[in-house]
Parts: sequence; C-alpha cells; structure tokens
Amino acid sequence: MNKLLDIFIKPFQGDNFVWIEIIIITAISATSWLYFYSLPVGVEANHFFWPLLGPLLIALRYGFAKGFICTLGMTAVLVSIMKDGGMLPLFPFSLIVGTFFSVMIAGEFRDHWQRSIDKYGIEHKHMQQELTSFTKNYHLLKVSHDQLELRNAGQPASLRAEINSLQRIALQYSERRLAHIGEPLLALFAHVGGIHVAGIYKVTNNEVEAQPYAVLGDSHTLNINDCMLQDMLVNKKLLSPVTFHAQHESCYQLCIPLVDTAGVLQAVVLAESVKFFLLTPANVVLLSLIADNAADLLSDELLTPVLATHQDDLFMRYVQRAHYNSREYAIDSSLIIFHDHTGENSHELDALTNHRRGSDVYWTYQPPNKKLCLMVLLPLTTATDSQLFITRMQQILFNALGEHCNDIDIIGPFSFEDSKHDIDSIIKIWGPNNDRMLVPSCANS
Repeated sequence: MNKLLDIFIKPFQGDNFVWIEIIIITAISATSWLYFYSLPVGVEANHFFWPLLGPLLIALRYGFAKGFICTLGMTAVLVSIMKDGGMLPLFPFSLIVGTFFSVMIAGEFRDHWQRSIDKYGIEHKHMQQELTSFTKNYHLLKVSHDQLELRNAGQPASLRAEINSLQRIALQYSERRLAHIGEPLLALFAHVGGIHVAGIYKVTNNEVEAQPYAVLGDSHTLNINDCMLQDMLVNKKLLSPVTFHAQHESCYQLCIPLVDTAGVLQAVVLAESVKFFLLTPANVVLLSLIADNAADLLSDELLTPVLATHQDDLFMRYVQRAHYNSREYAIDSSLIIFHDHTGENSHELDALTNHRRGSDVYWTYQPPNKKLCLMVLLPLTTATDSQLFITRMQQILFNALGEHCNDIDIIGPFSFEDSKHDIDSIIKIWGPNNDRMLVPSCANS
C-alpha cells in the first residue's frame, strides 16, 4: 500500500508541479473572493473569509516566498477583474494587507521550521556518520585488541604466568594430574591457537588411551587410526595441515604431543576445528613450547622444583631444554649461581628456595674444592627479568644476613640466548662433576 502511495505522490513532488499548484490555488482564491463580494451586504460578515486559505496553505507548505507570490497573484487577478467590472473603487485594501501579513507570518514560521528541520537533519546525518565511524573504529580496536592478546600470549612473562598457573594446579595432586590441568591447558591452547574442538588424551607406552581427560567443544571424537595421529606418535612433533605432507586426509587439524624433558610422550591434544588464520608459524611455535612445558607437569620425576645434589642429570635435562627453547623458539632463559664462600650460611641459602617462582628450578650442590652452591635456572626469563630477580634475592639476603650478605656471592645472570658458551663454561667450572656437567651444543628436547 505504501509503495502505491509513493508511486502516486512522487510525480507531484517536483518543482514544476509546485508552480502549477500555486496557479491553481491562486485562481481558486481569487474566484472565492469574487464569490465573497457577490453576497448581499451584511451577509458576508457571517461567513469565514475563505480566500485567505489558499495563500495561507501555500505559505505553510512552501514558505514565505511562494506564499507571497500566491497572494500577489491573487491580488493581481482580483484587481484586473474588478477593474473590468468598474468596481475598482471598492477594492478591499485592509483585507489585502491583512492577508499579506497572515501569509508573511505563516511563511516565516514555515521557513523557520524548515531551517530547524534541516539543521536537525544535518546534525542527525553527522551523528550517523560519527556512529558509523565509531562502530568501524570499535571493530578495528577489538581486532587489534585480540591480536595484541595473541601477541602478548607469546611473550615470556605471559607464558611464565600461564605455565606457573598450571604448575600450581599440578602440585596440588599426586595422581591424575592430567584430569585437573586438562581443561585449563586446552583453554590456553584455544587462546593461543584458536582451537574450537579438541580433546586431550593420556599416552602410556606410546599408546593413546581411549577416553579423553578433557574435551573442548561438543563434537570431538577419537580416531586412533588417523594418519596424522600415527605420524605424530612416531615423530613426537606437532603436526598440522601445513606441516603434515601425507597423501591421506586427516580428520584432525592439529596434533600436539606433550613430550617432557626426558623425551617421554605423556599426552596428546587432538583438535578437529581450528581457526586457520591463527595457525601462523609463530603460534605453532608457541603451542609446541606450551606443550613441552606442560608435559613436565605430568611427570612425578620432573615436577620436583628443588633438586638434591645427586639429581644433576635431571638438572642438565632442564638446561638442555632451555638451550632447545632458545635455539628453536627464540625464547630466552637465564642461569644464576649463589655461592656461600664462607660455608657458614647454608641455612640462608636453603631459605632462598622458599622464594622460588613457579617454573624455576633450584639445585643445591657442593662443587669440588668449593663451598655450598645453589644453581637457579629461570626458564622463559630474559636477562632484564633475571636482574630483577637478583635484586629481589639480594634484598632477601640483606634482611637475613645484614652486613654479612656479601658472604654469598651471586654469579650471573647468564642468558641462554646471548651467552651459551659462557653458560657451558660456568657449568663446567661450578658443576660437581666437570665432565658430566658439559652441555652438548646440539642438545635436543
């Protein structure tokens, strides 16, 4: 119905029709005025002055200018007719002047009203443009925020915080740790890699258990014969459609192995649905790094944060992992040695282990011909953050020993990224067994 009305009304909205309308209204108004004067004397006083309506409507519809033209035209027609009829001396000047004033007031009102409407229309259009611009900027900001979150997720400090939170959960349980850290671990994978549907499975003797310990999404299933899964079990490397070059199609888009520092496959994460635009090489590296560190949390042997003297092999596995992370993932770690050269502050040296951060590894030992030492490995820690750690330890030692705090030497920090050979030499010099403490240059995780 509205479309039919639009089709009917639209032709009458042009400028040409406006002038036709003014001519018609002018003729009708002049005719009605002549009819008004044809009434007997005294009778017209009881009738409404209908000629006023024509110019008044034109003024209200089109403004003062066209209303004035309509009134002027009506006056000219009336003057012509009255002149031809010999009635010009009876020309009603007072009514003409009143009509002009009425039309002027109505026209000015309409013009003012139109200017207000135009002003509000311009302001509304401006606000619409601002709203559109704000909406675009909001979405751009949201996308930038999401990208910044992903970028921050790859920073060492953020990775440390996430891994530390997983370690705190793992330390609370002696059994079925995967069941407790499975969901937060999948949530971390989803945040970094955009995983929608996935499951995490325990691996025993290189055999994947049938039941998942945690599931993300609603449609996850286990296909034990999947070619990508079988290849991942053999190579123990993260596989995706980008890195998996097999002729057979896989039902998984990501296969993430959780391999601990000892090289044992603890669990696997199988993902069917992943945001492909997040599967960048940098994010794949982050997923591998998170998986490697999370795998250590599932091992009773590797979860020990403070090592005894005889656990030098285990400490060297952590050192090799730090070298591997620096070489493969460009993630730095640091090494610091605390040496009690007086041999009288073993209690204070042991007390430093109470201030350890989540993923730090502490190893207390006594080198040949030296006093007690504490070697601290700070995974995923830059040299700058390591210096802040040393400053905190110095304050702790000062509070405990006072002016004798210099009895404990602090050697380091040594960065795995910038000072690998220095680290090897330091380990060789300060280790309890020089030959065993050497770190091979090609150490693998």
